[in-house]
Amino acid sequence: MDKFLKIAGIILVAWVALGLFVWVFKFLASAVFWVALVAGGIWLVSSVLGKNKRPVDSGADYSKIR
Repeated sequence: MDKFLKIAGIILVAWVALGLFVWVFKFLASAVFWVALVAGGIWLVSSVLGKNKRPVDSGADYSKIR
């Protein structure tokens, strides 16, 4: 009976540890997803709003051609 309880205890501890590991992994993956989503939204809005404030410069100075 003692050997059975040791094996059952090992299985129970492994089950709880695996569940905790999966929970932490899911939490971190979700956190990274939401941080990336918010950062992408901020980048998109700032690039759209900043497009009207700065002129498009191709690097060519056409006044020197003539």
